[in-house]
Formats: sequence, structure tokens, C-alpha cells
Amino acid sequence: MTGCISYNVTGPVGTPPHPATITSPRTAQIADVVVSAPGIDEATRTTISRSLTSQLGQYVEKGGYFKAISEYPTRLDEQDVLLKFDMTSLKGRRAPHPGYFPGALLTLTLWIWVNGPIYVDSFDVAGDLVIVDRNGTELARAKDQVKLERNVGLYGREYWAPTMGSKQLNQLVTELMDTATVQLAKR
Repeated sequence: MTGCISYNVTGPVGTPPHPATITSPRTAQIADVVVSAPGIDEATRTTISRSLTSQLGQYVEKGGYFKAISEYPTRLDEQDVLLKFDMTSLKGRRAPHPGYFPGALLTLTLWIWVNGPIYVDSFDVAGDLVIVDRNGTELARAKDQVKLERNVGLYGREYWAPTMGSKQLNQLVTELMDTATVQLAKR
């Protein structure tokens, strides 16, 4: 029986599950992602921030949320916007299922071979997105959290190739972007 592991969900964020419902005629720029999730040391926080900033730039561009994407140090024009992401939780955990050991023992390992749960994967990812104009005036705001707990058996895809929370991170970013861009379109 293995012990549990806890980790920070860092992606990959991947591609948007659907194109943007509204494409803004503005140009957007992604600010460095702030990682305010507790329990992360400064060096890891910086590494995660750099990685997510790059991934989110590609995500926003592929999603077609804005007419164009620019990168710092390009100066924002009058109608351009800055996207400020703050990741407030990036928790991932894999632990043995509480029924695994007794179930496997009592059934003489039949539990394992009939795909009884071996692990429980838990994810808690949360974040905020604020869209501001070039003067720092807030134009739109979104806040969301994705929590998931699922059982993983021997024949499940996640047993052999765990996504380590990338699907949940993608879902979080999609919900943040969809909510904020709809608000932005109303302005």
C-alpha cells in the first residue's frame, strides 16, 4: 500500500474546450500570474507564475477571446486591456482509498481485478481574474473554484496516466475567462 502525495497543480492548462462566445475587439495583455496559494515557497511560487503566465497567454490566444494578444513591454493603447490572474488554490492530492486495503484483503485481491477503487484523487483549484484598462480601472472581475474528488481503479485511465489536475485547471481558467469576457462585452 502506498502513502498519499500532495502536490501543486501547475498544468498544463491546455487548449480551451470551446471557442470564445464573444470575441472582444480589444487587444489583451497577460500580466504575470500571481500565485497567492498558501503553503508554497517563494522559489516555487515564481516558477509556477512564469509557467502559468506563458500557458495562459497561449490559452487566451487560442480561445479567440480578444482580437489580438500583446506581450510586455508593448504599451497598451486606449482600448487595450490587461488580464490579471491570481491563483488562490492549487491543491492536488492522491491518497489510498479507505476501502482498498480491507477490500483487497477480504476478497483475496479480487477487489483490485474488478476495478475496485485503489486511490482517491482530490483537487481544489481556485482563482480570480480581473480585467483592467491601461489606467488600472477595473472593467470586469471573475472568481471561481473547482473542487473534485474521484476514485481511481486499476483499469481507469487516471491510474496509469494521471492528469495531476490539468483538467481542473483548464476548467477553472475557462470559467474565469467566460465570466469576465461576458462582463467586459457589456461595458
